[in-house]
Amino acid sequence: MAIPTDILVIRLSSLGDVLLTMPAAQAVKRANPSASLSWLVEGGVAGFLRHQRFVDRVIEFPRGRVGGDLKRGRIISAGLGLSAFLRDLRRSKFDLVMDFHGILKSALLSRAARAAKRIGFGRTFAKELSWLAYDEKTGSKDRRLHKVRRNMLLASSLGVDGVPELCLETSPESDAYVDRFLASIGISGPLFAVNPFCSKGSSFKRWDLARYGAVMKRVSEETGAAVMVLWGPGEEEEARRLREMGGGRAVLACSTTVSQLFSLLKRTDLYIGGDTGVMHLAALAGVPVVAIFGPTDHLVNGPFGDGHTIIRKALSCSPCRDKGCKSLECLREISVDDVCKAVISARTAKREG
Repeated sequence: MAIPTDILVIRLSSLGDVLLTMPAAQAVKRANPSASLSWLVEGGVAGFLRHQRFVDRVIEFPRGRVGGDLKRGRIISAGLGLSAFLRDLRRSKFDLVMDFHGILKSALLSRAARAAKRIGFGRTFAKELSWLAYDEKTGSKDRRLHKVRRNMLLASSLGVDGVPELCLETSPESDAYVDRFLASIGISGPLFAVNPFCSKGSSFKRWDLARYGAVMKRVSEETGAAVMVLWGPGEEEEARRLREMGGGRAVLACSTTVSQLFSLLKRTDLYIGGDTGVMHLAALAGVPVVAIFGPTDHLVNGPFGDGHTIIRKALSCSPCRDKGCKSLECLREISVDDVCKAVISARTAKREG
């Protein structure tokens, strides 16, 4: 099947889901290198997308501006901002729209774009009746298909098979920023990254902060590695607390954009954290990941590729979608010993490999 020459990919957010869509988008681009691939996205990951060679154009949905106007009661201003965006979107004509997001918002945007054809997921993976917007739908009976392989279903519908090995890029400025930071803290020897945080709506999948601190201290003592605490907006205070828990070899990461964080992760030897977008960014940076999974499905959301370790307890109730669970046994039963053993094992495997 011939690959269309003008393609619009829609995956608006979040960081992890955008990252897990990249293999499918790159596979389509590689199948027709002369094709023009645009990506409709929102939020801070847009800057990172602009550094990727397989993305020819990044189109940002103005969520922050429109949402801010609505919160302030500026309904007319929000409407004008949205109208201006839609006018700009419709200036382009696409041969194909690929909606990887599969929600009502992305489906409406796929219909707003001028396109000869629209493809997306069927009912198995799409939500909010979004499948009604597509000319062609694809899916799988396996609801627990990893998101990378799920996204490849849309590429496969174009005759593109095989998950490509991603080679993601960042800017020289981001690399230089990270070089200056690492020089300023004087780290020598192995450096492990720890990220205990997750988005505000995902606190149900977060392992205990004090346990992270105990892991940092013990792993640092046993391996001699420095341990760096990663943090994002609104997380610095807790990150400083965790650094204090982690002992004398613990350091606080610098403030970063997504591109700068990718540059920083490439300089680390191991990543420890939960089910987050940063975990996927670490995996795509080629860093061995020790991932702590509680209620979310490790088969769907685990770090993709070889050399990673998933720590979870196989309880009868896990995985689940109960964000209001009070017991969270799936996380509480994961001990400091469990994580420390996995970290030491992963470190040993990397050195022997």
